[in-house]
Amino acid sequence: MKITLSQALKEKNRLAGEIQRLWSMVAKENSKREDRKRVIDVEETYRTIELYTAKLVELKTKIGIANAGNLERIYQMEEYKNRITQLANVNTDDSTDVITLSDTQYKELKRTVVFDAAKIWQMREALQRECNRLQDEMDDYNASTRIEYESPLTRP
Repeated sequence: MKITLSQALKEKNRLAGEIQRLWSMVAKENSKREDRKRVIDVEETYRTIELYTAKLVELKTKIGIANAGNLERIYQMEEYKNRITQLANVNTDDSTDVITLSDTQYKELKRTVVFDAAKIWQMREALQRECNRLQDEMDDYNASTRIEYESPLTRP
């Protein structure tokens, strides 16, 4: 069946979540006192994990191949987000420090900044607008690009 990349990305998350849920069940149910009943067949559940993991690898590979046309946007967005984060950490303190030279002598030293808080905010806002634009382009790409995939989670 053909699905869009948007659907494939949602399916990838669902499948990964289901694998995690099954692992939790195996971890919980594997060791039981002999007077307690298991609520799942541990071996069968493990076989399902193997199947789902193989399907997840298949899906991730197909998403990766189909995303070739999106790679530049993905990497640009990653780097813009990194710059937004780094700019948030830039010190914009332009206060004055007073240092003591002696009991009666003080000296004021003004801090200077290259980028003040307002400039940092403008830079972050511009980068965020670019991220939003890239995300819109990626969403369009993901909605229009299709891959062939049969989900193990879809039940007739």
